[in-house]
Amino acid sequence: MLALQTRVPPTAKNAGVDVIQGHLLFSPMSDIANDHASLGHNGGGGERNPIPPTHGFLAPRSSLQLAPPRLPDNLTHVLAVPVATLDENAPPIVEAVPQLGLPWMPGDTNSAGPGKNGGIGAGNDGGMGDKSGGDAGEGESGTPYARGMTMPICVTCPNPLYTDEARKVKVQGAVTLRVLVGDDGRAAQIHVARGVGYGLDERAAQTVRGWTFAPARDAARRAVPVWITIEVVFRLF
Repeated sequence: MLALQTRVPPTAKNAGVDVIQGHLLFSPMSDIANDHASLGHNGGGGERNPIPPTHGFLAPRSSLQLAPPRLPDNLTHVLAVPVATLDENAPPIVEAVPQLGLPWMPGDTNSAGPGKNGGIGAGNDGGMGDKSGGDAGEGESGTPYARGMTMPICVTCPNPLYTDEARKVKVQGAVTLRVLVGDDGRAAQIHVARGVGYGLDERAAQTVRGWTFAPARDAARRAVPVWITIEVVFRLF
C-alpha cells in the first residue's frame, strides 16, 4: 500500500487520511509570526523628515548595541555592523535586518519619518516607533516584539501521487521544496532543496504549483510574498 506524508503549512481543510499535516517551516525573514503590528515597548524616533516613515522590519534587540537604528546611508563601510536596539537581556550577536522600517506603515518611502533624535518613526528618543523611547515597537507589553508577519495557510493542497518509475523500484524518501508563496496565494517559485529522483521531485513540485494559499500578511494586513519550506515524504508500506 502507498502512504504519502506531507509536511505543509496549516490547512483549512482535512486533506485525507493518508496525509499527516505538520507545521510550517519558517524562512529567516518570517521566523516570528504574529497577527499584531508589533509587540514590545514603546519606541520613537526620526530625522525630521515630513515624509511618513518607511515600511520594513524592526531592528533586533541586542545587549551590545554597536549601531542604533538608522536607515542605510548608502556608503561603503570598512566594518559594517547590524543596527539594534539596546536590551541587556538579549543576546549580544544579532542578524542584520535587510529592510529597516515600521511594520505597520503602508508603503516604502525610504524616509526615517518626522520624529527626532535619530531612529525611525514619528516620536523621539532615537528608537523605532511613533511615541517616546529608545526601544522599538508600539506597545507596552514588556515582552519581545514580533515582526508582524502572519504565516501562509494552505487552502487547497491535493496530495502528490507516486510515479510508476518510483513504485516499480520501491523508492521511498523525502522531497524538500523551497516555495515562494506570492501575494496572490500561489506558488510563484519552487526550488528542490533535496530530492530522491525517479520523477518524485518533479511530481512534488508540479503538485505544489497547483496549490492555493491564503497569503502571508504584514502588520498593515497587506498580502506579501514569503518563502516557506514544504517537505513531502513518499513512503511504501
